[in-house]
Amino acid sequence: MANSMPQDPQTTLLIVDDDLAVRESMAAWLEVSGYTVFQAADGISAIEHCRLNPPELMLCDLQMPNMNGLQVLAIMAKEFPNLPVVMLSGQGEMSDVIQSLKLGAWDYVTKPIIDIEMLERAMQRCLERAKLIQENCAYQRNLETANVKLQQALEHMSADEQAGRELQFQMLPENGAQFDQLQFCYRLLSSSTLSGDFVDYFRIDGNHIGFYLADVAGHGIPSALVTVILKNTMGRFLNDCWQQGDHLLLDPQQTLSRLNNLFLEGGLHKHVAMFYGVIALTENKLTYSSAGHFPHAILFEQGSARYEGYKSPPAGLFSQANYPSHECVLHERFALLLISDGILEIMPQPSLLEKEAALLAMIDSEALNLDDLIQTLGISIESSDLPDDITFLLLKR
Repeated sequence: MANSMPQDPQTTLLIVDDDLAVRESMAAWLEVSGYTVFQAADGISAIEHCRLNPPELMLCDLQMPNMNGLQVLAIMAKEFPNLPVVMLSGQGEMSDVIQSLKLGAWDYVTKPIIDIEMLERAMQRCLERAKLIQENCAYQRNLETANVKLQQALEHMSADEQAGRELQFQMLPENGAQFDQLQFCYRLLSSSTLSGDFVDYFRIDGNHIGFYLADVAGHGIPSALVTVILKNTMGRFLNDCWQQGDHLLLDPQQTLSRLNNLFLEGGLHKHVAMFYGVIALTENKLTYSSAGHFPHAILFEQGSARYEGYKSPPAGLFSQANYPSHECVLHERFALLLISDGILEIMPQPSLLEKEAALLAMIDSEALNLDDLIQTLGISIESSDLPDDITFLLLKR
């Protein structure tokens, strides 16, 4: 079978093994696979190499003279905690393998390595995890920077509300971002300088994409502050997922329940209507929970549109609130639209049922365009006299 190429042909790795023949045979194969390979004959030279030129992944033998694999791993875990280390162990060294995993090894492969492709698969899993951790660290740094700037701007809002608006909008995700074949876009129309509505979407892991639309009660400075808290809290959940293996964000029901408790404990005196969903790419499945989000989400697929959602209280209002998760299988092509309840205040239909029916009738294609929809609704994007914030979040494939 042909060698599997790494995601990045410039990926560097360090092989640490005192057996020259084993070391060079692995290096030869992995170089053919597209890796840039460095070698070290013992643990001491491996540590020195990492301090001068850290690789993206290390393959380290457990049994070596002078400094064994466990000793190498202990130093690596302390000095390079985010550098993946895959341990190479003999058949009779399982107790050492367990100890290595406790010390921070990312994976292990038993020797002799008969199936080199099994080793490459283990390496790819580690590299993908390391990349996601790196992306999340960058996400956290950007989030913290944006939080500091926004908090400073909010403290001086009476002098410069427009600056606060610009900083709040910097916290929004990239408009039109794409995850595999999923495309996300949004429009946030504020009724005042600062908005109480917020949207975000992010990759949880290689197979799951999370997204939400939140509508904080009221608008202006107090509601905008809650969007900052929400963004920061969801960012912390995402960080816990990558750094600690906490899978909270994969469970919409538990995520909204946790937010509800945090809002109540924090004494915010603001409630938040929120729809949080997770799409499993491989399974083509949407799992979602709703905390008082209305109108319900609209799902268009196979030529027709329907509402997805249920009655529930907003987060931050009742301590015993329940937000059950619902699941639906998605077709190859679909569009899912979330709209905040400000839309209901500007629609001309006399009853709520008529407004819901009118919205549903406007969603007539998977190729839905938000600007066309806003125009159909008769909303001016530049309007400054909206009675409430109106936010649209669209994801489609």
